Amino acid sequence: MTVPTLTLARHQTHRCQQGHLWIWKSELAEVPADLPSGAEVIVVDERKRLVGRGFYSASSQIAVRLLTRQDQPLDDAFLRQRIERAIAARAAKPARRLVSSEADLLPGLIVDQYGDRLVIQATTAGIDARLDSCVQILDDLCHPAQIVERNDLAVRTLEGLPQRSGVRTGPASTQVTVRIGRFDTTLDLLDPHKTGTYLDQQANHEGVAAWVRPGDRVADVFCHLGGFALHALAAGAGSAVAIDQSPASTAGAEAAARQTGLTLTTATADAFDWLRAEVAAKARYDLIILDPPSFTRNRAGIPAALRGYKDLHVQALKLLSPGGRLLTYSCSHHISADDYRHMVVESATDARRTLRQDAVFGASPDHPVLPAIPETEYLKGYAFSVLE
Repeated sequence: MTVPTLTLARHQTHRCQQGHLWIWKSELAEVPADLPSGAEVIVVDERKRLVGRGFYSASSQIAVRLLTRQDQPLDDAFLRQRIERAIAARAAKPARRLVSSEADLLPGLIVDQYGDRLVIQATTAGIDARLDSCVQILDDLCHPAQIVERNDLAVRTLEGLPQRSGVRTGPASTQVTVRIGRFDTTLDLLDPHKTGTYLDQQANHEGVAAWVRPGDRVADVFCHLGGFALHALAAGAGSAVAIDQSPASTAGAEAAARQTGLTLTTATADAFDWLRAEVAAKARYDLIILDPPSFTRNRAGIPAALRGYKDLHVQALKLLSPGGRLLTYSCSHHISADDYRHMVVESATDARRTLRQDAVFGASPDHPVLPAIPETEYLKGYAFSVLE
């Protein structure tokens, strides 16, 4: 079967020739009108030199995502080898990301492991068309008790793909108890948050112990299942409150606290409202963790997102006394690390606080970064201390 060949447009700078895997529609000279979404394609430059092979998307502005720069078929044997390599690169942990899309040279495929269960996502037409093969490969390699499909992602609409989720193999129940960080946590693999929980923050949850002093009053804002709050309590914090607007999240945090024998206070509330109410009540905290969701899904939303982040940080900083510490994170790849830090500095000015930067954070190691693909370094974080 002949694989269609697409040619890069002349007189353009192409990121795919500098290590990126994405090729936008505007970068292609011409595309056959009948080329189906999900098709394997060969990409060449204007001099007919091979750029790579990838999968085509007829609906997305990202027309091709490359999987290899070699002239080799993207068949089941190729997918198996790539998945094997991704798994081999991970440290052994009960809960971990096994395949991380572009970062494992498998754009569109995400696989998370929770004990003996796997959760799979296909975010591109190319991977979605080969999802059955990926499920079979994972079944052969990992022998999981269950594989859950979480393809209820908004990004799939850009690929012209339907929303769907459910159990692909194994028992019907998607409840699982697994060690995440230092604690056994019960979660639902069909939880609308990520693929069950935020595995990209697992290392940061464990690392919060370095920022806790005995007796600290801690606030874990946008807590989900309370990972930061629980690890802070285990490290010697005197008290911790976990805040999330989702009742299911705060209930999960309470359940996790009961499982660990820790005393955790929760608040089901809008984070902005909760922070303002605490400021009005003249409350004080020694450690505040801000881990909000992405405030923008595109570049056009960056100014509004930064305003939202700033409002959040001004209120949080007002709650910290001198010597207090702030751990803050952003998971939006559209917000650069420098822009995020500058926003925190502006927030400190408005809150009349002087900050010292103590540390820089990224995602857990099982969410690797490819320097040529900035989108893989989406999670950034900082630790700050209030000096006065």
